Parts: sequence; structure tokens; C-alpha cells
Amino acid sequence: MYHYAFFRTFFSFVAIFNKKYNIDCSILITETIYAWTSYPLSGDTMRTWKVCVLCIIIGLLAVPAVLAEEECAVNSDTEDALASTVKDYIVSPWTENSLSTENSIISLRSTQYISQGQTIPHNVNVGSGVDYLEVDLNWGDTSDSLTLSIYTPSGSKIGTYRDNYDGSVNGRIRLNIDPSQGYVVQGTWMFKVYGESVSGTEDYTFNVAQH
Repeated sequence: MYHYAFFRTFFSFVAIFNKKYNIDCSILITETIYAWTSYPLSGDTMRTWKVCVLCIIIGLLAVPAVLAEEECAVNSDTEDALASTVKDYIVSPWTENSLSTENSIISLRSTQYISQGQTIPHNVNVGSGVDYLEVDLNWGDTSDSLTLSIYTPSGSKIGTYRDNYDGSVNGRIRLNIDPSQGYVVQGTWMFKVYGESVSGTEDYTFNVAQH
């Protein structure tokens, strides 16, 4: 009777483990039942069974820790990949470069009206062989506050920028976006203008030039 109670407890443990961690333990249970019914449970055999069952239980208890470690490693790799994508570009306050100005291509010129809490997206198709992007958001009214968020074609967010990014508050956000190496990636870039603090409506112009 003691033997049956021992194995019933073991099978209950395996069943709970299987339900909680969604791990198929059917083979383990089948083999245990087969061995249990095929060999007599004498004193020595029972002691051997106890040792085997305890080893199995210890092994099962170690599985959640291993799974958690693997999940943590995957999440860490994903975060590192996203971080490396964002670091591929250097955003800095605009500086004039007379040599590149002659070869610039205006990709977008837009005039819009924005209100408090509103977001207006602007899509820009960037071609091949572009050294850097020049972005200019100009609304001129320092009493209102707009922000500019920049996204690469892959959807990675480079950052959100405000009027004082260049060290002065003048109702304008003008930036250069330089790749850390090579050229600016081809594809559709997205620029989101957000009305962070706007009284009534505010008009602005938004330009993007490829150099």
C-alpha cells in the first residue's frame, strides 16, 4: 500500500508540472508505469526506485530555471539588436555644409496646421547613395511646443526631439541625420510631428533634404 501511495504522489507531481510549464511528460509517465508493472517492488528495488524518482523530480525542478534563463537570453539579444539599430545613426543640430548643399535633393516640403495633442506623420522615400538627411521643422512661435519623432524604414525609433535640442528656443527643430558608416538606408522614413503644447492651432513647415 505504501508503494502505491509513493507512486501516486510522483504521478501527481508530474501531472502538475506538465500543466504548469506545458511540457509533455507522457513518455516519462508511460515508461515509469511499464517499469513499475514489470518488476517486483522488493525492498532493494523500492529503494532504487526512490533514488530514480528523486533524481527525476530534481531534474524537472531545474527545467523552469533553464527555460527562464533561455528566455532572458532571447530578450537580451532582441534588446541588443534594437539598440544597435538605433545607434547606427547620429542626430545632431543642423550645420551648413556648402559643398553638399549644391547636390541636395528636396524630398519633402509641407505646410500643415496642428493642434494640441495631434500627431501628423510625414513619409519620405530615401533613395540610394544618400550621405545624410537634413530635417527642418519650423513653426516660429516659441509660445507653442512641437516635437519631432524620427523612424527608420525598419520601424526603429531614432528619437524624439524638441525645440531646445540645439541649445536655443526659437520655434524650430533643424537636424542632420548621419549614418555611423556607409549611406543612409533606402526606404520610407517616417517623421511624426506632435503638438505637445499648442494654443488653438499652429502652422508649421516641414522640409527634408537628401545630401
